[in-house]
Amino acid sequence: MVMLRLLRAEFLKTKRTPFLFTHLIVPIIISGIFLAYYTYSPWGFNDRVTAYLQAVACGFPIIIGLVCAMAAEQEANAGHFQGTLTATKTKIVSYLSKLLLLLLFSFGAILLSFGIFSVGFIELLHEDTFGYRFYFIAGCILFVSFAFLYILHFFVSLHFGKGASIGLGIVGSLIVALLLTGLGDGIWSFIPYGWGGHFVSLWTMKASGVDLSIVEVGLQEGIIASVCGTLFALVLSCFWFWKWEGRKSDN
Repeated sequence: MVMLRLLRAEFLKTKRTPFLFTHLIVPIIISGIFLAYYTYSPWGFNDRVTAYLQAVACGFPIIIGLVCAMAAEQEANAGHFQGTLTATKTKIVSYLSKLLLLLLFSFGAILLSFGIFSVGFIELLHEDTFGYRFYFIAGCILFVSFAFLYILHFFVSLHFGKGASIGLGIVGSLIVALLLTGLGDGIWSFIPYGWGGHFVSLWTMKASGVDLSIVEVGLQEGIIASVCGTLFALVLSCFWFWKWEGRKSDN
């Protein structure tokens, strides 16, 4: 199958590169820092879990901007994107293979971070109120919520370069943090940067026994907007890549 062959080729390209290292070391560092702090933190259980999940959500756009820039620049340096543009008869398949690789690495990094945190939180700190299933679902929610940003940042990285993607990631992290405050009330459902942080926060509330049906939180609007927005962005990005011939500065 062409897609599997391209995925294998893309994976081989990541060996001995910062791309692979970033997806391994960052989750370990983040979860380790929070576990170390929680050994003496006076915070309550729900506050600890919420703070960790929201911190990951706030930092995620920066990581997305960085790894998408790495993936794009790897192709730019290898042959001014000609490898990607001519790898298959259908250019979109090559584009989707790189995007899928980014998403697979993202999912693995999230599961690694949440796995380390949950094991340490439950087994070492003996905070087992939610259990492992809660953290796995939280990781899945965060991953799906940020799929839109991977599409956006990969487009920005390919078309404008690594500086634009990383810069957008930094700004995006600030937007996530702002939307988690009162400034996001009523509008976060329609802003992609607001999806991840709010969805995992609402999942924590639900796991704590809060009936979300009686709380006006914009959950339904957020789900509809995130699903439709992500699918629309995917289709639009495929159409763009089909027409794209590489950066003008690289031609």
